[in-house]
Amino acid sequence: MSTPSDAKYQPRQSHHQNTNRQSNVSISTSTITQRQLSHLNSQVAQLHANLSDFNDLITTASEQYKNIEMLGKIHASLLMGSRKIFEEEAFDNQAEK
Repeated sequence: MSTPSDAKYQPRQSHHQNTNRQSNVSISTSTITQRQLSHLNSQVAQLHANLSDFNDLITTASEQYKNIEMLGKIHASLLMGSRKIFEEEAFDNQAEK
């Protein structure tokens, strides 16, 4: 049979188990949070590395653009110069005839 002292003991045990579960849940939540923060930290580090690589690629592309622009100007100058020379030669050949 259940005595009054047994009735008082039962809720305390239940309260103790409930507190124990809550501490396990908070420890588990803390562990999950730490794991997530660690994963987030590694992702941020990877993002930083990727952005650094991207910055290097953009810098290289910018330098290549400047070089291609200069090459285009040189090519255009050679084309205009050769046109002038060919026209002068053609004009001189027509004048000699």
